[in-house]
Amino acid sequence: MISDSPKYLVGLVGPEVLEAAEKDLFHAVRLDLDACGAIEIRYDFFKESDWVNLSERVRNIVPDKLQIGTVRLKRDGGRFPDARSIERIALWEKVLGAKQVPEWLDLERDCLSDFKALNNMARPKGTSILVSEHNFVRIPSEMELEAFADDVKRMGAQGLKIAAMSNSDCDCDRLYKFAKKFAKKFQMFAAFGMGETGKVSRLWSLKEGANLTYGSIGRSEAPGQIDVSVMGRALDQFDSLNSQMEILAFLNQF
Repeated sequence: MISDSPKYLVGLVGPEVLEAAEKDLFHAVRLDLDACGAIEIRYDFFKESDWVNLSERVRNIVPDKLQIGTVRLKRDGGRFPDARSIERIALWEKVLGAKQVPEWLDLERDCLSDFKALNNMARPKGTSILVSEHNFVRIPSEMELEAFADDVKRMGAQGLKIAAMSNSDCDCDRLYKFAKKFAKKFQMFAAFGMGETGKVSRLWSLKEGANLTYGSIGRSEAPGQIDVSVMGRALDQFDSLNSQMEILAFLNQF
């Protein structure tokens, strides 16, 4: 197992979380944000007129947290219309022209045709690209996963994320094998299962080489997502959780 590299617990920020944190210094969501190592700004949850200032607003609340900017399409579990995917480049250009910008931007694998244009805008701002894939039906085969990694490396992206639906207790084994083989090839790497049988993988994948995992703040936005407060507690005692059964027993307490 590979477990000695820094781990990033990513909490999702939408309008309700951000507004609550801005209005009340003692709101519970502030504790959730503090538990995270990184913040995913879900631009697709906000009005487009708000996008330019979102990074700065989040930075004002949690100045020391890594930011990942995401505009998730509906077909990938987000709210941005699929038919408008081509418009995102112009919107990202405005975001990247702001005073504060995320350290990372998330781009779906099926939109890799946009990578070059997005990377050319992001690189001068010190922003890297994370390429993500979401499969809400099944976990891809080993061959499919390796093809994904090869695609991302060929494009020159520095981060990879795969979140796929787990349908059995051992379904995530392919993701663990994938993480062991490819995680070190990327600066940021996430590979975990969704759904009930994928819950453990959101933590165990970090033991297998991944350094990025995602939790919920308030309402869960993905099947099997775990609250960041629980994820944070697990990570605080991560060295003492030495098996998937131990992680499951820990999670069952909550």
